[in-house]
Amino acid sequence: MKVNEKQRKHRQADHRHSWRHSPLLGYPLAVLFTAGAFLIPLSEKSLGIEDRFIEPPFVIAMLLVGWLWGIGPALLALLLEILALDYWIVPPLGGIDFFLWPDIVSFAPFILIQLIVLGLIVVQKNYRQQLLHANQAISQHAEELAESNAQLEQADRVKDQFLSMASHELKTPVTGIQGYVQLLLHRSKKQCIQNPEWLPMYDALGKVDEQTRRLTELVNDLLDINTLRSGKMPVHLASCELGCLCRRVVEEQQALVGRSIDLRLPADPVTVQVDDRRFSQVVTNLVSNAFKYSPKNTSILVEVSQRPGEAILAVHNESPVLTKEQQKTLFEPFYRSPEARSSATSGWGLGLAICKEIVVSHNGRIWVESSAEKGTTFFVALPLPTSSESA
Repeated sequence: MKVNEKQRKHRQADHRHSWRHSPLLGYPLAVLFTAGAFLIPLSEKSLGIEDRFIEPPFVIAMLLVGWLWGIGPALLALLLEILALDYWIVPPLGGIDFFLWPDIVSFAPFILIQLIVLGLIVVQKNYRQQLLHANQAISQHAEELAESNAQLEQADRVKDQFLSMASHELKTPVTGIQGYVQLLLHRSKKQCIQNPEWLPMYDALGKVDEQTRRLTELVNDLLDINTLRSGKMPVHLASCELGCLCRRVVEEQQALVGRSIDLRLPADPVTVQVDDRRFSQVVTNLVSNAFKYSPKNTSILVEVSQRPGEAILAVHNESPVLTKEQQKTLFEPFYRSPEARSSATSGWGLGLAICKEIVVSHNGRIWVESSAEKGTTFFVALPLPTSSESA
């Protein structure tokens, strides 16, 4: 509605502007302007003033008419100027004789120059009008874009609010379901020892427990991504030795998955300012992704290094090669590569998006490099603390 109102106002303004500069208005005003220019030498003559340069008022009148109303009214003003010059300059003075053109030829170059200047003025005016219309179109388009952006931002806020509220509302019943399922699992396990017929019940409860854990992870990820993107999650920075943090995460993941992880740490400690809990989540997600999307008979490499001004964390695996386009969109929420979607590996495409938000909140960078020769490696760069921060 606002855009339509602005368009209506633009059309009204254009209509008023076009009427003021209409040639239909220009023709009578050309006569009026030329008459005004004619009155100047006439007044000088009545006062006994001899003026040998009577052309300038006519020239100014003609150029003004050409600028304001176009070439048609300007040519009329020029014709009236020639008649006036014929009256004042071509003898006999005070009369008009159209058959004395040899005398009029004496000031023809001056008229030719006026025509050239008039042509330049008209061309410049046309360019100016085109530029004005282009600016109006750009301004109108910019207003429409601003309106659309405002609507998109509002929709995005509503979406984030809905996801946040839905996640909070889901968290409580899902936690309750998980608690009851685990209680039943514990009891049915005891019954299975005495009554083998309880085994199908125990297996079914195990599947329910697995799916409930997946649902809990999704709810937690939705809460994390919304809180991180809104900037409402505080990041408590503290001095942390990056190698120790990675060693702890690697040991936990090896115990859970049972696959080997090659951990390479530098001889000297690499100290960074991070939120220990949040950055542990980054390392866990990267290592977990490496396990999910690489062959089981391959090892994972986690390496910590240091270069001027930055600490570098690299997590390498032998997953399928990611295209350049996939590498650009891999950190967007809910994005999964075609290979990941077609595989049996479950996921929601939120882990890497959460990693990116956490790394950015630490003023760091995250990216991926992938090729057939070198495999796939995720990199995280964190700024090293200055001497004052270290102190």
